[in-house]
Amino acid sequence: MSYINFTPLGYLLIFFDIVLYLIGLNVSSTPILLFSTFVMGLYLINLLEIIFQPLNLRVKVQMPLLVRENEYDFIGIYLENDSKIPKGQILINLQNKTPIGGLRGKEKKEIALYFHFKKRGVFSLKNLNLRFTGSLGLLYLSKNYRVNGVSYVYPLFYPLPQEIYLVDGEGNKTSFSFPSVVGEEFHSLRDYQPQDPLKIVAWKASAKKGKLLSKNFEKLKKGSLRVLIDNMVEKKDSISEDEFDQLLRFVHSLLIPAFSLNIPISIKNLKDEEFIPNSLDDLRRYLAEIQLIERKDFVIEDYDYDLIFSLNYNFWYERTKLNKVIIVEYHKREGKRIRGFVFDPEFDPQEFLSLFLVSNQG
Repeated sequence: MSYINFTPLGYLLIFFDIVLYLIGLNVSSTPILLFSTFVMGLYLINLLEIIFQPLNLRVKVQMPLLVRENEYDFIGIYLENDSKIPKGQILINLQNKTPIGGLRGKEKKEIALYFHFKKRGVFSLKNLNLRFTGSLGLLYLSKNYRVNGVSYVYPLFYPLPQEIYLVDGEGNKTSFSFPSVVGEEFHSLRDYQPQDPLKIVAWKASAKKGKLLSKNFEKLKKGSLRVLIDNMVEKKDSISEDEFDQLLRFVHSLLIPAFSLNIPISIKNLKDEEFIPNSLDDLRRYLAEIQLIERKDFVIEDYDYDLIFSLNYNFWYERTKLNKVIIVEYHKREGKRIRGFVFDPEFDPQEFLSLFLVSNQG
C-alpha cells in the first residue's frame, strides 16, 4: 500500500500559499501571484522527487530469534539502492518514526533499531513501512515493503532460592535447586573423616564448633518431570490473556533449574501433543508460541502430572492434589473455600513461588 500526503511543514506552507494567492488576487498583485506560483512549483518538484524514490530499493530485516517480554533488543534493517537515482530523506515507521537520512546511487545502509518487545508471543514483521520526504520535505510518500522477520518473545522468570526443591509423591527430591556438587545436594553436617576431600569441609561451622565438620550430601533422584499447562478457558478476554501470561512466567521460573540437573521434562497442553524441550531455548520458544484457547466443553482424563498450571480453580478443585497445582486468577472466586496456590496481583510472584516450593518439601 502506498499513498502521498503533506508533511507538517507542507501543511503550513500550503496554508500560507493559499492565503498569499487570495491576497494576490484581491489586490491584483502580479509579484505576489508569481511567488505563490513558485511555491506551488516546489510542491510539484517534491512530488516528482518522491514518486521515483521508492523504485529499485531493496529492504531486509534481521530479528532477534529469542527475546524476553518487555525487553528492548535490536532489529537490523538493511537498505540497498539498486538504481542510480538517489533517495532523499527516509523515515522508518516502526513503533516510532526514525529518520535514517538518504541513499546515494548504488549505496547500501545498515541500521539497528532499538525495539521494545512488549508482549509475550510470536512477533512477526511482514511489512516494513518507509516514508520518503525528498530533499524539500513538503510531501511524503508512504510505502510498505515486504519483509520476513520473526521473534519469539518468551515470558520473564523469577529467580528461585538455591536451597528450595520439589519432591515427588514418595518424598524423593525431583528438582529444583542448583546442586552444590553435581548430582548431589547439601543435606546436613557430620564429623570430619580423614578420607574427606577438603572441598566438602564446612569451615565456618567447624570454627564455631571447635572441630572439623564435613558437609553431608544426598543424591538427587533425577526422574522425569511431567507438566500440564491447562490453556483452555470458557471465554477469552484481556484479563484471561494477562492471567495466562503470568501463568507462563511461573512455568518458566519452575522449569529453568531442571535443565541444570539434566532432568527430562515433558510438557502437555490441551491442544498439542506432548512436547519435550531439549534445551532452555526450546522451552522459551514453546512458551512464546503457546496460545490460550476458548472452549466451553473440554475433558481432561489424565491427572497424573508433577506440576499443573491453570486459570480454572473450580475445575481442579477436588480433582487432584491442589498443592501441585498453580492457579492464576484475577477475578473473584465464589462458591468454594479457597485452598491451594492461587495467585492474584496482590501477591509478590517470587514470594508466591518460594512458598509453593517450601510447602512441597514436606
